[in-house]
Amino acid sequence: MEFRETWDQLVSAARQKSVSVTQDSDHNSRMTLASAGSGGGSADLKFSQAPWTSASRVASQLQASTGAAVTKLNAAHEGVTWGLEGFLTPAVLDEVRTTWVERLEAAKTECQRLEGALIATGKSLGEADSRVAQSLGQQHSRGDSKTGR
Repeated sequence: MEFRETWDQLVSAARQKSVSVTQDSDHNSRMTLASAGSGGGSADLKFSQAPWTSASRVASQLQASTGAAVTKLNAAHEGVTWGLEGFLTPAVLDEVRTTWVERLEAAKTECQRLEGALIATGKSLGEADSRVAQSLGQQHSRGDSKTGR
């Protein structure tokens, strides 16, 4: 199945679910934070730093393997054109190698950027989650958690 078909199916399913929730007059919509634990509701919204850390590790690994691929590509190219002087083949091979090196270097650079961004995002969300939990705890202990306050 092509990406576009999959995307269209997911959007359609989400719209149908949204319509059925809207039509359900007995549905009581609410959202609680995982850190609000003592608020009486179930924790519907949870945050975990693990996926962000895991994704940053994958970006780091991809960055390393891309660097290794450039090294292997350059090493494999050495000596390939021996005995082909005067033909177009060496120039074509060098052009192809150069474009692949450029692509791999761009991917490596993007992985490096993503690694940092993913780590920073996980840390930032974790800190925000902690601040929200503290704030809710303070409000709850002061009695501010009542409806209308």
